[in-house]
Amino acid sequence: MITVVIPCSPIPSHPETSILEQTVASVRFHLPESEIVLTFDGVRPEQEDRRADYEEFIRRTLWLADHKWGNVLPLIFDEHLHQTGMMRAALPHIETPLVMYVESDTPVVTDEPIHWAAVVAGLMDGTANLIRFHHEAHIPPEHKHMMHGEVLGLTRTSQWSQRPHVARTDYYRRVMDYFTPEAKSFIEDKMHGVCSEAYLIDGMDGWREHKLCIYTPEGNIKRSYHLDGRAGGAKFEEKQVF
Repeated sequence: MITVVIPCSPIPSHPETSILEQTVASVRFHLPESEIVLTFDGVRPEQEDRRADYEEFIRRTLWLADHKWGNVLPLIFDEHLHQTGMMRAALPHIETPLVMYVESDTPVVTDEPIHWAAVVAGLMDGTANLIRFHHEAHIPPEHKHMMHGEVLGLTRTSQWSQRPHVARTDYYRRVMDYFTPEAKSFIEDKMHGVCSEAYLIDGMDGWREHKLCIYTPEGNIKRSYHLDGRAGGAKFEEKQVF
């Protein structure tokens, strides 16, 4: 029902695999039977000094995939493609109706429940196209203007975030149409504006173009967290191509 995509790229802690291992363990805790597609980006020219560590990280990760995790499809790219290029390449390999996107340093919590049947139902019946797992216990006041009512344990939002989320696979294919064939960028850096503008121009009709929701059970809604794999390093945002 759900295929999980986890993108990887060079970070300072490589060749260590501990950050990715924590993320994969959290996914396997919740979705033990789901296939995981690991996408390994090519090394950008600005990070050539990290190539050796990154290639060793990939070697160690492939060993873990074969001998510990199982049911993992690795996609290794020679060229730097960024999130957009890798996701575009991964989608043809996804045969399930739903896809979960989890950045390699953003595990899902394992000490709070996720009602997966409700998440799946909300996506399959068209209530939502995408359901995100929030990284804070409550929605902060400064984000309230991007929230548009609740439905069945979900909060409608016009805020795109790349924090862990489950989406309809057909919707993610449509998301990729917002990018040029040559795009090399963070997915969020384009889609945040697309979804926000749709709501600002057309209100709830604009929201319904995307049907983004946040998983908001009663009480503490935090269902993901951040390990800061980049460790405050450069994002090379000025190099992005949309």
